[in-house]
Amino acid sequence: MKSRLQPLQLSVLALSLFTAGVRGAEPPAAAHYYDEETMRYLTLRPTSATGVEIFMRGAADPGSTGGWRGQGNRKDNVLTFAAVVDEGQDRGSYFIAKGGESKMEILFKPGQKMPQDPGILGLYRRVSDEKRLQLTRKEFQTVDERLNAALKAGAHNWATADKPVPAEWKSRWPALLGRWMKISYQPPEPVKAKNPQPFASAKNTPTPEKDVEYWLKLAQVTAAANAFIQQSPVLMSSSWDGEYDDGFGGHVSIRRAKDGKLRVNLNCTRVNENQGADLAGQIPAEAVKTKDEESTATAVFIEADVPEEAKEINLTLKRKGGFLWVETKRKVTPPGSLSWFDGIYRWSAVPKE
Repeated sequence: MKSRLQPLQLSVLALSLFTAGVRGAEPPAAAHYYDEETMRYLTLRPTSATGVEIFMRGAADPGSTGGWRGQGNRKDNVLTFAAVVDEGQDRGSYFIAKGGESKMEILFKPGQKMPQDPGILGLYRRVSDEKRLQLTRKEFQTVDERLNAALKAGAHNWATADKPVPAEWKSRWPALLGRWMKISYQPPEPVKAKNPQPFASAKNTPTPEKDVEYWLKLAQVTAAANAFIQQSPVLMSSSWDGEYDDGFGGHVSIRRAKDGKLRVNLNCTRVNENQGADLAGQIPAEAVKTKDEESTATAVFIEADVPEEAKEINLTLKRKGGFLWVETKRKVTPPGSLSWFDGIYRWSAVPKE
């Protein structure tokens, strides 16, 4: 049975995302180009009468998040630009872009010594929104298939203590995916008709499934999931000491003191710092239980900088094999909070000093 997102799951996810919010402001019209041979996307977005932002993303590795950003000005149909950098830093090489409606060629600006960033050079051809949608959906399907293969391999190849983890992680994946998409993707704003009719048809109302950005975000978060599952666990121990990561910006650091207490630090940055959180505390030795190769620990931690009624968090940790399970419960969720600590985290060794 295929374990990828089923059409019903996608429809429910898309509907919840569409009703969650809309884009704040209409962005300037952008021109999109694509290099089919190297699978590179090029976007030119005007910022003023002559100013242009440039973004190049490579998709040879499906779901990739990295890219190159530049900024420049157009004069006489030639765009001159360089990388976007922090204030005071060298912008590096300068480039020129020549072309029009059907294609765009990027070259180094002549006369430069030791030019850098050759990865954006080349010929890109104009690509329609329909073609971009097709390519991005295919990109998601590719990483989704890879994730399913990695889950299947883990269930067969991992050590005995860890073999049940892929199935449990898979059961949590739809909820994790929905959480991530809620904060990383904003549905397109419906087009406002110039002369709206009382009973106008909604057939042209944009939906997430017809939005390139929706499929791109799906591909990127699925690629992150695949990277997490593809790493084979390396620890067969009930030891608590270690650094743990969930693959989506969540991190837990645990050290066990000589008196048996656990010093626990949790932090996360989901999508960006606006969805971040920190939590720290100690778990008494008597609250740490071990049976066979599984250990559990529970305590109440206090989160700072949130309303008083939301400060208390009931934290439960489970440690087995190469993983850590984190579960949190609280009576009240802080207003506007989109971060989370819950999940399955992979162990790594305490760094050597």
